[in-house]
Amino acid sequence: MRRLTSVSASGERSHRVSVFVTLLMSYLVVLLIPVIVFGGLYSRIEKVMIENANNANMALIEQAKQVVDGRLDEMHLISRNITSHPKLDVLLKASTPQNGAENYSYYSFIQEMQRYRNSSSFITDFYVYLRESDIVLSPTLKTTSSILFSDIYGYTNLNYNQYQSDILHGIHLNRYMPVTEVGKGLNQKRMLTYMQTLPFGEKRNPKGALIMLIEEKQIAGLLQEIVKSNHGTIYIKDASGQVILSAGESAESSTWRTERDHPMLTVSTISARSGWEYISVVPEHVFMEKVNMVKRMAAGVLAICLAAGIAACAYMTYRAYHPLRDIIRFIIQAHPARDGEVRNEYEFIKSTMVDSFGKQTMMKEQLSRQTPVIRSNFLQRLLKGSVDESDMSDHAMAFMGLTFPYPGFAVALIELRDASGFIHNERESEWALIRFVTGKVAEEIHPYTAYAVEMEKNLVALIVNVPEPLENIEVGMHDWAEQVKQVIEQRFRTVTTIGISGIHIGPGGLSSGYSESQKALEYSIFTACQPILFYREMQQQTEAYYDFPIETEVKLINAVKSGEFDKVQDLIQCLYHNNFVRKSISPELGRLMFSNLLSTMFKLLNALNLKFEDIFGTAGSSIEHITVGGTVEELYEEVKWRFGQVCHYVRNQRGDSSSLLLEKIQRYITDHHDDTMISLASIAEQFNITPPYLSAFFKKNSGTNLTDYLAKIRIEHAKEMMRDARNTISHIARSVGYTSDVGFIRVFKKYEGITPGKYKETLHSLSSTLRKDHLHS
Repeated sequence: MRRLTSVSASGERSHRVSVFVTLLMSYLVVLLIPVIVFGGLYSRIEKVMIENANNANMALIEQAKQVVDGRLDEMHLISRNITSHPKLDVLLKASTPQNGAENYSYYSFIQEMQRYRNSSSFITDFYVYLRESDIVLSPTLKTTSSILFSDIYGYTNLNYNQYQSDILHGIHLNRYMPVTEVGKGLNQKRMLTYMQTLPFGEKRNPKGALIMLIEEKQIAGLLQEIVKSNHGTIYIKDASGQVILSAGESAESSTWRTERDHPMLTVSTISARSGWEYISVVPEHVFMEKVNMVKRMAAGVLAICLAAGIAACAYMTYRAYHPLRDIIRFIIQAHPARDGEVRNEYEFIKSTMVDSFGKQTMMKEQLSRQTPVIRSNFLQRLLKGSVDESDMSDHAMAFMGLTFPYPGFAVALIELRDASGFIHNERESEWALIRFVTGKVAEEIHPYTAYAVEMEKNLVALIVNVPEPLENIEVGMHDWAEQVKQVIEQRFRTVTTIGISGIHIGPGGLSSGYSESQKALEYSIFTACQPILFYREMQQQTEAYYDFPIETEVKLINAVKSGEFDKVQDLIQCLYHNNFVRKSISPELGRLMFSNLLSTMFKLLNALNLKFEDIFGTAGSSIEHITVGGTVEELYEEVKWRFGQVCHYVRNQRGDSSSLLLEKIQRYITDHHDDTMISLASIAEQFNITPPYLSAFFKKNSGTNLTDYLAKIRIEHAKEMMRDARNTISHIARSVGYTSDVGFIRVFKKYEGITPGKYKETLHSLSSTLRKDHLHS
């Protein structure tokens, strides 16, 4: 009794810790809610402060815009007065002055310009260029454009020709050139250049230009107080988007580009009068220091509140756990539990309640475990037509978890052709796993309701319930099957082939659908293992192929290599009979078959190192005759004659002694192919020749290796034995000379491209299908 008490006490302590932690975590989650809300408000406050900073910068930049626009209005007023002066039009048309009266008109206009110059302190200087006379007039002088450029107002980044074409002769309408160095020597200053074509509004043939120069510090001085207040930079762009000047701590355009790599606050506004864009760029650290201080204070307050909240959570958790501890003590005294039966208090209470239900609960659990087996058996019988529709009550279907909401049914049969990427040891447990996974994947893919049934080792059947309308349902079925195939092959590295039946109304048609899906799957051998096949498509493609088995091609090649003329003629005659007498195919398919025969002949000539021209002359006529030629009978006679000529040529080239020895060797291999000890050395010993000579002789006279010839003889005999379904693969392997079925399977797959088991299964399935189709027809 003392031992039970100590065990219970230790169990109680361990349970108390686990539940206590669970309750504590619950309270902490609740505590995190206001913390998260505080975080959201905190981030919002930071955004508001940034918005306020942007608004302040916007107010300053608006103030700068108004100040600069006011001074620009003064300049534009002077520009309008000059361009509209009555004397200007006369001067623009006049050529170089020749007398004093003409010179007087220039000096009179210069005096007018002095009056305009004295009316504004914003403009540093301005001049009028008269293109007809190449004269420049300013408030203080009269000169030529070349002298003005070379001695007074030359541009450091322009030569004289560029100065003429871009500034004096260009077409300008209130245009500005970015701030640049203007002047010579000590008089060189950074100037903003304003340009206006004369006469005003001229767009084709300007007769002059008005040029105004504004020193950069005139505008920068207006902005200096603004940029000092926020420690930033103001950039001004003209209407075309180029930066014409800047002011502030980083006033160079190259510096502006560097600032873009650092945190900055940028605001801009556009002047409606001048079209200029004013951009204010302020480093974030100017105002973020205060923001960071507020953040640190808020983080400290949050840490204090969080610590207090955790302490409160621990206290409330202890109080909430106290009644649960008393309940556990009472249950332990009344119903002691074995050590290790439960994980925590809740599990202990649950197990006590479960025990009170007794045998009824156990029976329900056993029945629930049997439900998948019952459903699988029911679905298998439904596919085989062994279930009456009247027995499919709603209660029984609900018990098995089956619902068929739509009247249409189809059967999809999935063949797991290659699961080597998923399984490794060919054990039934691994096959069961991949079958289960395949069924579950197909059941989960929408939009159809599907139920999987495991049929054989590598086959999974699916009962698919399809909605109306049923006319174009095959398109949706193909998309569904493509998704199933894609998921299985990509996630589980298993190659599949899916055969799908036609659509049947009611569960009674599932047996027919199952048979149709089997036929569709078997037909894949004629479509190079097409991944998705529909029974309806298979019916439409019946007789859409010609009969030219690989075995017949091998026999034909061997007969030609041996020079057996009669056997070659019999084989070609058999092909003709199978394709044109026993069934009917189109002339196009007939030409294709004869072209295939011709291709076989060319491969044979290449293997024997023979030239087509040596036997038939020019090479083109035969190909053209086969591809374009006349009737099937003509093509048949043509091909027979061609192969006969090759046989005669091979026999004549090899000679009687070599042919006789080759026939003896081939006959010996055929007679002793079932001997497991037969080899190149044993055959050489039988004919008193060396193995290297035997290998070279056989290759030269037959066109194939002796090892390949022996393997093909064994495979041919194995195929004949496979026609009897009672012969197992192991028995066949031993009967054709292999010591184990592993070596036989490897050699068979090398030459046939398919395992012997699969070949045998396909052979009997195809024979069964053909017999059924023959009976139906």
